[in-house]
Amino acid sequence: MGRVLPSTSPPQHFEKEMDAILDSVQDGLYITDGDGLTLRVNRAFEELSGLDARRLLGRSVQDLVSQGVYDRSVTLDVLRHGRQMSLREILPNGQEALLTGTPVRDEKGHIIRVVTTLHNLRALQELEAHLAQSEGKQQRYKQELLRLKRSHQISPAVVCSPRMQELFLLANRVAQVDSTVLISGESGVGKELIARAIHQEGPRSTGPLVTANCGAIPETLLESELFGYEEGAFSGASRGGKCGLFEAAEGGTLFLDEVGELSLNLQVKILRALQEREILRVGGLHPRKVHVRIIAATNRNLRTMIKKNTFRQDLYYRLAVVPMHVPPLRERREEILPLTRHFLDVYNRRFDAKTSLDDASLRCLEDYHWPGNVRELENTVERLVVLVPHRPVTPSDLPEMVRTPSLPEESPVPFMPLEQGVEWVERQLLSEALNRYQSTRRMAAALEVSQSTVVRKMERYGLS
Repeated sequence: MGRVLPSTSPPQHFEKEMDAILDSVQDGLYITDGDGLTLRVNRAFEELSGLDARRLLGRSVQDLVSQGVYDRSVTLDVLRHGRQMSLREILPNGQEALLTGTPVRDEKGHIIRVVTTLHNLRALQELEAHLAQSEGKQQRYKQELLRLKRSHQISPAVVCSPRMQELFLLANRVAQVDSTVLISGESGVGKELIARAIHQEGPRSTGPLVTANCGAIPETLLESELFGYEEGAFSGASRGGKCGLFEAAEGGTLFLDEVGELSLNLQVKILRALQEREILRVGGLHPRKVHVRIIAATNRNLRTMIKKNTFRQDLYYRLAVVPMHVPPLRERREEILPLTRHFLDVYNRRFDAKTSLDDASLRCLEDYHWPGNVRELENTVERLVVLVPHRPVTPSDLPEMVRTPSLPEESPVPFMPLEQGVEWVERQLLSEALNRYQSTRRMAAALEVSQSTVVRKMERYGLS
């Protein structure tokens, strides 16, 4: 085949087998003996380097370098240093290549062969780019699958009102960054659902989502629950200490629910944890770094609490980098029936029931003001499925407060100067009309004013 030194040839049939084996390798192969004499060159080396094997076989790589065939020789580097070596070289055909020489030793440790592989760097770079592109696609496919899976998980939100759609779009944007989020809204509106959506749509979704209900844990225990404690920190402390919720959420998200219930003392420590990204266990001496995202939620008016000096202003601004307000269910009535159908489906399957609601019952659910919001609606539906498992629900089956709705016992209107009160009521009426009718013409008819009045007042109050 013209690529084997005749004086060192083994039997002919073996030579053909060796040539076939070497030529099957896609990388260039260049083999010398322990003195740097060229013994074998495969076809890939010829094609990649542009050199004819007949010009190389039987010649010393030192002579080839001296005559300018090669600029440098990795074989000589291997023989000089006695170990594997690599170098980059511009081949005679102008291609940049990576050459790696590997010594082959006999039983006494003497180098008897040097096997050099040649890789076209452009091909390697193209392969790397292709692999990176493939990995990028794979990652995007993985993220899309996760997104679809998560969208199924958050489907109970039944997002069909414009305000909730905007809220979930904002949640998707915020999920991609680590900014602290403060979610406000009445009890039962779905603040934790928003927090879960933010966690699941972001890069921390592979980490844990840990919830700390600041209003449900006694103040005396809350600090150790949040920050953990060291061994011997107090009577009854576990041997070896215990990590807190901040540490448990490492790499993920810590959801501080009902953050407005924190004492001023704990507010200071939470603020320090946010600013310094470190916590100090109860009874500990050395701070511990934590890498968690914080999402907080409250059903209280923190700005009012700040004025009363019951909530720290600096903590409020640290938490409310991205404020999000979840409207109550009575302000998104178009979601009442979709939510009802969803919860019916959930509890019918759970209890193997066949409950449905007649039209009159559905109208009662729509007319009720739902002070407990989505949580109250879910509890009501579960109760109906349990009590009326195999027939349509009629109004007489509904709880009395739903069947005969009335205004809440306590007026929702806060005490304020009369002029501000009039504006407050106007805004509430416009918001309710907007949620019900979705059209300024229909709103105007319901409120018995002109359409231009509705448009002007909506602009005044920032409604869209």
